[in-house]
Amino acid sequence: MQKKKWQNCLMKTNRKNKTNNTNWLENFLRLIFPPDIKCIFCGKDINHFYERPFCDSCGKTLSFNVGNRCRICDEPIENEALVCDNCQKRKHYFKHAYCPFVYVDKVRQNLLSYKSDNRRYLALGYALLIVKYIGEDIKNFDLITYVPMTKTREKERSFNQSKLLAEEISKLTDLPVVESLKKNYDTKAQKELNYNERLKNIQNIFSVINKKEIKDKNILLVDDIITTCATVNACAKELSKYANSISACAVARNKLHKKAENK
Repeated sequence: MQKKKWQNCLMKTNRKNKTNNTNWLENFLRLIFPPDIKCIFCGKDINHFYERPFCDSCGKTLSFNVGNRCRICDEPIENEALVCDNCQKRKHYFKHAYCPFVYVDKVRQNLLSYKSDNRRYLALGYALLIVKYIGEDIKNFDLITYVPMTKTREKERSFNQSKLLAEEISKLTDLPVVESLKKNYDTKAQKELNYNERLKNIQNIFSVINKKEIKDKNILLVDDIITTCATVNACAKELSKYANSISACAVARNKLHKKAENK
């Protein structure tokens, strides 16, 4: 029943897009190479993909984002605080973040492979996990948008991993995807920088497009990984000039290390 429910969502979206050649090709490839029969972490065949897109063995070793977490950025908190130190110190332009995993070990390796090895088929499983993690809150959103890349960088990678995630979440929820941001120029890779350098690196590089479509809307902003929140917060800052509210989501949330944060 669960699989049928998700398949109906996919079929509904496919009917809406049946005149689009790109979607036609995507649907054709899904028939030949179904992405919903294997564990997204080890590739083992499973028969419960739409309940949980991973096998029982992997499920025992995955770094789920459970326990006490910051009510704003979803970072794991070791004490009983409601909001992490970072969110207490700095203004955030998004209301809440949703991240089903912590960015370590097998999850980290899998996400790096998703981006670097062009493993696009993983996006459906990731989207399922994000939607399940968001739960009933998904009803609070009017549309989905995503963290953009420059055309040059997207061409180098061949796809925008955040956009693909947004499209898969859209198919599962029936929320429309709106291209609402553009990245004005390329910057240094965030992973090469410490916390304060990341904040400076990301300043003023995003601009809002399609302003009318996001005006007064409640937006779900999609990224693949949330590390320091610098990127999603910069995007949310621009969106907040027109939208009613912004929340963010990603596959995984990195746990900040205090030493790195203060560098």
